[in-house]
Amino acid sequence: MAQKLCFVISKGFEKSGGATRALQFASIAAEQGHHVEIFLIDDAVHWAQLGMAEGIRSSTGEHMKDLLDKLVESKAPIHVCKACLDKRLIPPDELINGAQVSGAPVLVGMMVSPEYKVFTF
Repeated sequence: MAQKLCFVISKGFEKSGGATRALQFASIAAEQGHHVEIFLIDDAVHWAQLGMAEGIRSSTGEHMKDLLDKLVESKAPIHVCKACLDKRLIPPDELINGAQVSGAPVLVGMMVSPEYKVFTF
């Protein structure tokens, strides 16, 4: 039975391997037919910036860009925290296709919904 899964990622450049691993799990879940949503917060908002995921890999070799492309292809929403973008002066027009700027109420809505399982990385 397909489930609704939300992957909250806060790891930025200094923990790029962990962020890539989270995207790998999300990609596998999407491939298995689950409804997957990504919510990037804090320094992880950079992964939604054009070109930032290029060359980033996990310790086991998965490429972040490939995983993001798979998630976009599967139509998984990639939410990017509005307040986190604003703090880092990142304009929405610098985001990858499939990314959408969302506020904290969107994330909290998933967190409190019995329909979603929420994972944090």
